[in-house]
Amino acid sequence: MLGALTRRFGRFDIAEDAVQEALLGARTAWTAEGVPTQPRGWLIRVGYRRMVDLLRSEQARQRRERDVSLAELASRTAEPAPATDDSLTLLLLCCHPELAPASQVALTLRAVGGLTTAEIAHAHGTSEATMGTRISSAKQRLARAGVRFTPPTGADRESRMAAVMRVLYLVFNEGYTATAGPTLTRLDLTGEAIRLARMLHAAAPEDAEASGLLALMLLIESRRAARGGTGT
Repeated sequence: MLGALTRRFGRFDIAEDAVQEALLGARTAWTAEGVPTQPRGWLIRVGYRRMVDLLRSEQARQRRERDVSLAELASRTAEPAPATDDSLTLLLLCCHPELAPASQVALTLRAVGGLTTAEIAHAHGTSEATMGTRISSAKQRLARAGVRFTPPTGADRESRMAAVMRVLYLVFNEGYTATAGPTLTRLDLTGEAIRLARMLHAAAPEDAEASGLLALMLLIESRRAARGGTGT
C-alpha cells in the first residue's frame, strides 16, 4: 500500500499517514461487515481518497499550488494499483543520499522493515523518543528535497545498496532474537528480511555482498529450529 500510494502521488511522508488511516478504517469496517473479496483494492481506494484529502489540506496550509491539480485528482475514479511489489524500490527510496546513514537505516526499518520505533531504538542503543525524532526529521527532509518515488540508477543506486543491506540484516537480527514480546524469534521479520534479500539478489545478481547477505540469512535460518531444542 505504501509503495503504491507513494508511486502514484510521489509523496512518501503523506502516503504513510494515509496508509495508517486506511488500516484503522479497515479494522472498523471489516469487523462490522467482514473482509471484502479484494482487501488490497479496498485499502488502496480508501488510502487514495485520504491521500487526496491530506494533499488538499497541505495546499490550504501552505497556500501554494501543486504541480498536479488536486481537483483533477479528487474527480478521478481510483483504480486498484497493479499487483506490483514496490518493497525494493521503497527500500532504495528510504536510503536517499539526502539522509545521513543513521537516518537512512532508521527510516527504512520503520517504513519497510515493520519494526516499531522502540525496536529500532533498541537496535541503535538509543531512546525511543530520540529515535522517533530522527525518523520524523528524515521524512521531513525527504519532503523538503522533493524526492520522487522512482527507482535510482547508476552510481546513485550503488551508493544506496550498502545502507539497504545494513537495514535487511538489522531486520533479520531483530526477528532472530526479538528484543520484545513473549517469543525468542519473530518469524514475520526473519521471513520479510529473507524475502527482500532475495529481491535484492535478483535485482543485482552480480553483487557479491548481496549474494553473501542472502546466503548468511538462509544459513542462520536453517538452524532456527535447533535453538529451541537440544541441538548444539
